Amino acid sequence: FALAACSSADNNKLTGIGSGYAVNATPPSDEAFNKQPAANILNFLRWYRTNSQQLKKIELVTRSTNPDSANYYTVNAAGTEKYLNELKKSGFVSDKYIAWWRAYFNMVNEKLKKEPQTAAPVKGLDFDFVMLSKDCEEDLKRIEKSTVDNQKIANDEGSITVGLPTVGRLKYWISKQDGKWMIDEIKDMRSALDQAQND
Repeated sequence: FALAACSSADNNKLTGIGSGYAVNATPPSDEAFNKQPAANILNFLRWYRTNSQQLKKIELVTRSTNPDSANYYTVNAAGTEKYLNELKKSGFVSDKYIAWWRAYFNMVNEKLKKEPQTAAPVKGLDFDFVMLSKDCEEDLKRIEKSTVDNQKIANDEGSITVGLPTVGRLKYWISKQDGKWMIDEIKDMRSALDQAQND
């Protein structure tokens, strides 16, 4: 994800990212997705499908400006902030979600200082940050075929586990803010260990 973006020489001309999702998208096959708060997750994934190619043009990594380490990769702080700002503008993710990813990018940058990399892909930035996978095109194409596998909501917060069209599952922690359900965190549930830790 990140290194496809880092090859773009024209990252300042990001266009086409909006706050809506695909208007003519096929209705979801799972009725649970038509009800709040699960509908907001589906709408976020539709928004992401529509805008993911533009988001990938944002440079998240760059080469070090230090002459002694000019070939080393470093996290592009301006790029990650731009990426997070676009996600925030979607209207589907909370400040908590943004703060988590900001901390993650900082952690990757610190690791790069300790363990420099001169070749791509950059460890820790070699997957899709929304779908939490290296290969998610098929899931995004058929996102309306996803299902709500589990939902636990109480006192304006909770979690929803989504079964993707392939074999994967993603768990969304959500909370109601100003009358709207927002995504606070997303966890990959593809492994049995993750499932045991988070169910």
